[in-house]
Parts: sequence; C-alpha cells; structure tokens
Amino acid sequence: MYQNVNVPDIFAYNEINPSLHSPNSPFDICFAQTRDTLMDVDLYRRFLYNAISRFRHSRTYKNYKSHLMQMGLDRCQVHANIRSNEEYDMATIEMHHNILTIFDVALVICEHMLNIHGAITSFDLCELLKMEHTQHHVCTVMLSKTAHQLVHSDPNFIIPPSMCFGNWPEFLRIYHTGITPDLGYKIIRYIDNVTKNSESNKKQLLELLSIRESVANWSGLNDQPGLYKESGNGLS
Repeated sequence: MYQNVNVPDIFAYNEINPSLHSPNSPFDICFAQTRDTLMDVDLYRRFLYNAISRFRHSRTYKNYKSHLMQMGLDRCQVHANIRSNEEYDMATIEMHHNILTIFDVALVICEHMLNIHGAITSFDLCELLKMEHTQHHVCTVMLSKTAHQLVHSDPNFIIPPSMCFGNWPEFLRIYHTGITPDLGYKIIRYIDNVTKNSESNKKQLLELLSIRESVANWSGLNDQPGLYKESGNGLS
C-alpha cells in the first residue's frame, strides 16, 4: 500500500486490482469488478447492460452485421423472400442472437472471467463481446423486423440451429465455467424442443444431445442464484 501524496488521506492498494479508499467514505472504488463488488444483483445487471451498450454502439458491431450480410446472410430466415442488399431493399433485416440473447452471452463471459481470473472491467467485457462475435462463436440469425418482434413476443417460437450462423457449441466450451444453472436449463430446454420437433439427421441429433449432456454437467458447477431473470428486455 502506498500513499497518494497529491490527494491526502486517499490510498491505492492491491496491484492486481487497484482500489481507492478514504477514511471519509464508507465505499472503496475499484478499477475492476469482482465477485464481492457484484454481489448486488441490480448492480451486476447494470454492469452487464453498460458493457452491452458500449458493444452495440461500437463500430465492430455495425461492421460485423454488414460483414455477415456481404457473406450472403442478407435475407430473413423466416420469410426467405424478404431480402436487403444493394439490389433488393425490401425491408429492414436485423441480427437476432438465438439460443442465448446478447445479455446471456455477456453474463456467461462475465461469470467465466470472475470464476477464472477473479475480476473484470466493462472494457474487458466489451472487448470479449467483440472478439467472440468476430470469431463467429455467437449464434446469430437474420430476421426481418416483424419476424424479430414475433420471436421475442412468442417464447414457443423456436428457430433451429440449422437456420443460424455461428459456432455456438465452441462458445459454450470456451466459457463453460460461466454457464449458470438458469442458463443451463434454458439451453437444455431449447435443445429438447429442437430435438423433439426437428427433422435433423441422426448425426445432427447426436451432436445436439452431446452438447446437452455437456451443458448439464457444466452448469451444475456454477451457481449464482437470483442473477438471471428471463424478461422482455428487448436485447436480441
């Protein structure tokens, strides 16, 4: 611990996560968030939303969607006749995060970092969101604006993995220590619905069942009760 001579009675300590405290304040100010500083569920949600907002307003997010559309993902997967490109500008095409919403993805990354490294900043979380998207580890699907609204308003509307883009099993494997029980149940319910109603071939079904088993094992190790709350937050 060393004294900051420029600001009397205020000290910085802990080389891993520098913090400031003052005898005149009951609160410490930490550079990075830890499990202790994020014990308040509402504060944790605000931390996640802040990083998500930074990501969604970043150039990376906008360029990534444009990149996918240039790759040929320029039509609605529900209404294939609706396209949006230089030749056909029929309707707004939006990028939907399937299986896990953007909030879920941020939560998994954050929980993983807290469990493995013990601390994370909003800058770190925003950069990891950028990295996992640009490496195509996040499950996304292109939808027209109306279809996108329908997916969010109807919990029984299931978009199968065959209609999506992104190596989402790899994302789950990399960040498996961040899968909370609630998110584990959500992924398992999704896989159960898909395998029950899907016309996928035997190989694809076996792969989904293998992912289901892995998620069931991983999520049982990570318990942060009360944080995850499924709601119509509009985050896709």
